[in-house]
Amino acid sequence: MRAIVVGFPKAGTTTVTKALESAGLVCAQWLHEGQPVGRLVHDGWFERGDPFAFFPGVDALTQMDICVPSAGLNHWPNLDIALLLAIRRLHPRCLFILNARPAPETAASMLRWQDMGERLREADIPGLPAGRGTEAELVAWIEAHHAALRQVFAADAAFLDLDIADPDAPRRLGAALGVEIRWWGTANANPP
Repeated sequence: MRAIVVGFPKAGTTTVTKALESAGLVCAQWLHEGQPVGRLVHDGWFERGDPFAFFPGVDALTQMDICVPSAGLNHWPNLDIALLLAIRRLHPRCLFILNARPAPETAASMLRWQDMGERLREADIPGLPAGRGTEAELVAWIEAHHAALRQVFAADAAFLDLDIADPDAPRRLGAALGVEIRWWGTANANPP
């Protein structure tokens, strides 16, 4: 595995996916071969001792989270620091991409995206217990996760803190992976 996205949905996961695919990388975003990526990550970790065991031929996991409580799906390996540290031990060269945009923008986008706000409040998510999910609570949750990653992986050469709105983002992403990013823009934007 060359890279994983460790930030939040509605913070550029589809943009990063499309950018990496433009460089020829094979990405798994949200689903892989019809199965939730997050569940496959957890299955790989607990059943095989490697979170990437069920991703042969995949270069990047660009969205690992899935939150569909009505279907019994609630996986957030991107928010599990202990699991990320295990991945780092097993895969020291795997690039951790923190897809970041200002937390208020991410929270507002989450709340506007279909029924995501309702699903987030219903689920019990690392750092966001069931019943929480106001805009202010989402902002605090997002900021705390970003701060934790920046502290834990500050000295890690395979950690990329990527402001997706930065005009230099595609160059930095390509340089970190040694590829040419041929596309960059806004993908999967919320309707106005």
